[in-house]
Amino acid sequence: MARRTDARESLLAAGVELFLEGGYDFTGTNTILERASAPRGSFYHHFGDKLGFALATAEHYYERHLPLLDRILADEACTPLQRLRRYFEVMRHSYEQEGWSKGCLLGMLSQELADREPEAREALAALFGRWRHRLAAGLREAQAHGELGKDEDCDELASALLEGWEGALMAMKVAKSGAPLDRFMQVTLDRLLTRG
Repeated sequence: MARRTDARESLLAAGVELFLEGGYDFTGTNTILERASAPRGSFYHHFGDKLGFALATAEHYYERHLPLLDRILADEACTPLQRLRRYFEVMRHSYEQEGWSKGCLLGMLSQELADREPEAREALAALFGRWRHRLAAGLREAQAHGELGKDEDCDELASALLEGWEGALMAMKVAKSGAPLDRFMQVTLDRLLTRG
């Protein structure tokens, strides 16, 4: 049983790396198996097909990201808006470490699969929804602390944050620079979130 779990985790880790490097269409099953050092049977046993694997990889990617998000948003040494800024700063730093080259797996898979695979569109929308829900909770906390106006719609602001961030990541990859992420933080965090 432990070996099956190890094989599944190895495949998911390989999937994250390979989809970030080359996207869904250009990543073949053989390449995934080679990267994971896993037998072919384990791939089909755990995931059924490549689409099922991609969606499991997206879930794995999001679940791996959650501890960072939750830890920063729970840091009571900072105000709620300072936590949100810190969260995006930490992510910016991680993209800088990768040479501005990889982007967000959820965004990348959405661009490739959402138009042609209803199952993928639904699964990715659910993951974005969970992410947005956590950001909205942080914004509601900022509202309760008087950092945002009481009439602000925190769900809408969270959507704007997420959509702006994903767009900035796309621009980052084109520019091979952190400038789009810096603009996102200056315009969105410094202006939009200081209206209260």
